[in-house]
Amino acid sequence: MAESGISRPRYQGLAAARRWSHEPSRPRADFSLAVGDRVGDLTIIGHLARGRLTELYQVWSTDHWTALTGKLVAPGCLDDAGAGVSFRREQEVLRRLSHPNIVRLYGSGSAAGRPFLLLEYFAGPSLFDVLESLPKRRLHVPDAIRATMHIGAAVHYLHRQGFLYRDIKPANVLLREGIPILVDFDVVRKIDARRPSDRLGTAPYMAPEQVLREHLSPATDVYGLGALLYELLTGHWPTEEPHDDDDWEDELWDDDDDPPPARVSSGGKEPLRTRDLHTRYPQLRNAPVPPREHRPHLDRQLERILLRCLAPQPCDRFQTVSGLLAALAPHLKGRYRLWPEAAPIERRADTRSR
Repeated sequence: MAESGISRPRYQGLAAARRWSHEPSRPRADFSLAVGDRVGDLTIIGHLARGRLTELYQVWSTDHWTALTGKLVAPGCLDDAGAGVSFRREQEVLRRLSHPNIVRLYGSGSAAGRPFLLLEYFAGPSLFDVLESLPKRRLHVPDAIRATMHIGAAVHYLHRQGFLYRDIKPANVLLREGIPILVDFDVVRKIDARRPSDRLGTAPYMAPEQVLREHLSPATDVYGLGALLYELLTGHWPTEEPHDDDDWEDELWDDDDDPPPARVSSGGKEPLRTRDLHTRYPQLRNAPVPPREHRPHLDRQLERILLRCLAPQPCDRFQTVSGLLAALAPHLKGRYRLWPEAAPIERRADTRSR
């Protein structure tokens, strides 16, 4: 039967997330700069976020004649050697990267004694904002897979440049017109044989070897991607037990209508007792809860992929992000595909072992 001349609207995915509404940030007392202040040639026009070591502002750049994100070292951290190292590391790494799913670096400098980075500005939400706006904190299944594949492409590219990301989580993924973009590269490290001296990352998304400061490999970021996809699909962290309100009728794939829990970050060079480690990082002791216990209608093969990503031993996971992406690709069909049906897709003989 010939198709009618009326085409269906193009699938919008996360670009059509209507439940999230952007409200301009109000000036906050805990920022060191007010709207209207000048930092060198930059003008502060909005407050975005504060981290452990940095402050994020929306700034107007007369050099670029556009609004950008200004990332400045916080005043109290200017003498902190660790802050300087992480700031320089992020700057050096971003200068080497150019990928559609990675935030763009526009420049860097120092003004009034405060180093800064000029980054792409996003008016859209983070994946964390999107999750918090949804009743069950979980995405439509194809949207979750597509978002993970976009971020996986960025992480795969980062690995090919010789770096590990180490802090994959919804809050570090912002949306550019519905396309997920990876941001915040201050804990990136080189892929090498050295054991890390720190325990940097965000607790629920950290692989066991990352917590224990053992040798890190691309499989460490595979764990983070698995934890991200797990949360996007279930609304929970991998070691969270199911709640009564998880038992609800799942949505169909053809349906087009579709205070935050604490994230514990550890900058950890401090020694922790075994009991403390198991309390802060339950993934050291507890196996991940099968995702179908949260979402019973989830495809069983997709569940197996998730559990393989979250295997305690790195050797039991996908060894490369490309292996994970190859396993996820068949789960996007029809209008949910990320590419035309006629486009060739790499099928390597060693995909299973990767």
